[in-house]
Amino acid sequence: SEIMLQQTTVATVLSRYGPFLDRFPDLPTLAAAGANEVRDAWAGLGYYRRAGLLQACAQSVMEHHGGAFPQKAAQLAKLPGLGAYTSAAIASICFGEAIMPMDGNIERVVARLEAFKGPLPKEAAQLRKKAQKYVMGVDTGHVAQAFMDLASSHCGANSTNCPTCPLQKLCPVQGPDALKIPQKQMKKPPIEVTWHLLLTHDGQRVIMERRGPGGIMAGMLGFPVVDGPPLGAYYAGSITHRLTHRMITAHVYLLKWDQQTDKTAPAIVKDCNRATLKQLPTLMRKVAERSGLFKV
Repeated sequence: SEIMLQQTTVATVLSRYGPFLDRFPDLPTLAAAGANEVRDAWAGLGYYRRAGLLQACAQSVMEHHGGAFPQKAAQLAKLPGLGAYTSAAIASICFGEAIMPMDGNIERVVARLEAFKGPLPKEAAQLRKKAQKYVMGVDTGHVAQAFMDLASSHCGANSTNCPTCPLQKLCPVQGPDALKIPQKQMKKPPIEVTWHLLLTHDGQRVIMERRGPGGIMAGMLGFPVVDGPPLGAYYAGSITHRLTHRMITAHVYLLKWDQQTDKTAPAIVKDCNRATLKQLPTLMRKVAERSGLFKV
């Protein structure tokens, strides 16, 4: 769940967490699964590199730790895909280590409690040191989760509910002043990207491909990206899709597939149905829906 919740909303994760665990109920099953099977089960969660890293983490725990997760953040951080926050979250919530997991929500609560003026993420290390006092001599996991809940219920990025906050008497900044903390460094605008996607179909099935190992949606199932508007294809419109660092405009083209004259054997052919949609990353699902081919 911690890996899924990295940069993905709770609402999105809730609909996929259960099915993923049904498919991979334990470390041995996940470690032994095919890479494409894991990627397809991750469809819709975004940041698809996480699926491969999660499997690599399971394989590392099986191979180097006898199938038992390390219990300290420093050890967990050595596993594939587990950064500083995730390692601290697992160590504190699951194993009770006295370490505060610092994601953006907890950073915000701690920064306001400490009236911390330093810009983030530049001075995140200093804020992390200040946060440690809140997890000493207590049930660390409960405190960490309480801070997460407080960030959601009372201490939002764009709104606060200071009068009813249980930490009101401890907090030196409240109301409009609280919204100025923490300072954030300016984000770069997303890079504009244009794709032309070709859906070659016979009305019931469509030709697909699995994307290469590098770049956006690496290893995921999708429609071929072509260099420009394909000759003889019908233009079905466009969709836009925002990623963290990119804004993709995808133009959708349909081309009739005549199996009698086309002797080329496509690598992947999928039915135009709901089951196929579930295997697609969000961008490709939007493209499929725009095409009008898929029966949902």
